[in-house]
Amino acid sequence: MTLTPIKAQSAQPRSIRTDLILALALAAFLSICWSITDWARLSRLMLPDPDDTMRLLQVRDWIAGQGINDWTQHRMAPPFGAPMHWSRVNDFGIAAIILAVRPLFGQHYAELTAILLYPAALFAAALFLSARIARRLWGAQAAAIAVVLTALAFPGPTVFIPGRIDHHALQAVLIELIVLFLMRRASLRSGVAVGAFLAISLVVGLETAPQVAALMAVVFFGWVAGQPGGRVRLAGFAAAFAGVTALFLLFLRPTLWSAQFCDAFTPASSTAALAAAAAFGIMTVLHPLLHGWRWRLGVGAVLGGAALGGTVLAYPACVSGPYGAVDPFLLAVFYPHIIEANGVFSQDRLASMIAVGGLVAAACVVSVWMVARAPRRWTTTVPIVAALWVSALVMLAQVRGAYIGAPLSAPILAGLVLAARRCERWRTAAVAGAWLASTGLVYLQVPESVELLVRGQRAWPGGHIAPSVQVACTVGDTWSEVDRYPPGIVMAGTNVAAYLIGSTHHSTIGAGYHRSNAANMAVYRFYLSTPDGSRAIARRWGVDYVVFCPADFDEIDVSRTFPRSMATELRANRPPNWLERLPLANTPLRLYRVR
Repeated sequence: MTLTPIKAQSAQPRSIRTDLILALALAAFLSICWSITDWARLSRLMLPDPDDTMRLLQVRDWIAGQGINDWTQHRMAPPFGAPMHWSRVNDFGIAAIILAVRPLFGQHYAELTAILLYPAALFAAALFLSARIARRLWGAQAAAIAVVLTALAFPGPTVFIPGRIDHHALQAVLIELIVLFLMRRASLRSGVAVGAFLAISLVVGLETAPQVAALMAVVFFGWVAGQPGGRVRLAGFAAAFAGVTALFLLFLRPTLWSAQFCDAFTPASSTAALAAAAAFGIMTVLHPLLHGWRWRLGVGAVLGGAALGGTVLAYPACVSGPYGAVDPFLLAVFYPHIIEANGVFSQDRLASMIAVGGLVAAACVVSVWMVARAPRRWTTTVPIVAALWVSALVMLAQVRGAYIGAPLSAPILAGLVLAARRCERWRTAAVAGAWLASTGLVYLQVPESVELLVRGQRAWPGGHIAPSVQVACTVGDTWSEVDRYPPGIVMAGTNVAAYLIGSTHHSTIGAGYHRSNAANMAVYRFYLSTPDGSRAIARRWGVDYVVFCPADFDEIDVSRTFPRSMATELRANRPPNWLERLPLANTPLRLYRVR
């Protein structure tokens, strides 16, 4: 069986229209199906992840008059509020939908439209870009295959399901868009586009910083290797990268602008971006004097090292990473249990490891073969291979790398399906095998089904293990029940705090966001102290209510590790006499009023 990439076809209007129609149709169909499946939660604006709920709350506050540069969540850690690290870039699309629909149908249905339409629109964009990338890799026949594979590329589609309005979906689309521009002929126009979108990606969030660095390296090494148009593309990149970063500095810089932060759009990230742009700009100016690739590589290494070294010297706090200022206790007991912040081999089940990493691993194998079989097409294949492999490396440390890697895998694996179709012998078996190896849902469903059979566990529809108590605490009319009580400050565990302030009029102390260090520590101190110590903390923070889910602090086995703690007493349904149990219907969640 051979798998030789065929000559990419030019982007004709007809092919663009075909790919767009297919992407829109499939995105609409799947989004509608997902919405129907989860309608009981979505209709109540119960979003899939606490971060989605917090994002909606941030958008509400912005629409209600909070400054575009004020990212503080004022209903966390009152009276001062909790500093957030999310930029407004992702909020624009959500806010635009709400403002457009609200005059016609009111606030609730405007927000419901936004949480359904925004991820669906980004999903359609991801499918469309996948088709365009596949056309450049393998030709017209690969486009439809890539669209289908992208829709099935678990865990990639999980960031596009209804209600997922956090910034991960936008980041995945931006990386695809940058890869597509880099696969085109090097020109000033492509350089400007790549520079602008890379700058936007860094402002959206630093989760894609490794992919951004890899794609910047593609631009650089294209210039070093003497790629036709490489110099003008480098010049366009430098100008756009610096210009867009400067625009954000002028108009969207957050009011809390501290050199201690290294987690988002900060002094450190913007300085690094401007320094890198300046280095690339100098390279283009010196180009006529640099005869040969060795000179270009050497000068580029010196300038790049100076930009990186200067940034590190100016912001030494960033050496310890975005969580460097987080209390060591929180780093030990909370952050290791954030699934997406841990590596693929840190998952507690083999089935989960395969589900997260299987598709990306398969694409990495095929990508090596793809480049080796057609080395002269490196200008087309290297951008997507670089982004894919860096995503795979990120995935080893943080599962969120798969959110970028899975959509990039689909266009590459589309070539495997095409090659199987060209087999002269055992064609049917080859095609079936290629589809199975290229479909992300296979890596999810097959190992999990086998594991369930081996363990003898009962699976719910869809093949997943029955929902936990923690999930049960946030379904149905839970938050409507909580919202019946007068607004107050609530002490809540980090797993439910974001849902509480996003779905009620109450405020909360902490919600697990790393800049709110003191408030998050207060939460843990409250639940892990003895009831007397907890009462002193409640007084200090002005707590009116206490919320507890029976599964809270399971991750640290609280009944064993803190046997005399408030959490252990609440789990045993033994609240202290200074807490009054308030009735809630049809939920395991417990609500108490501080007497």
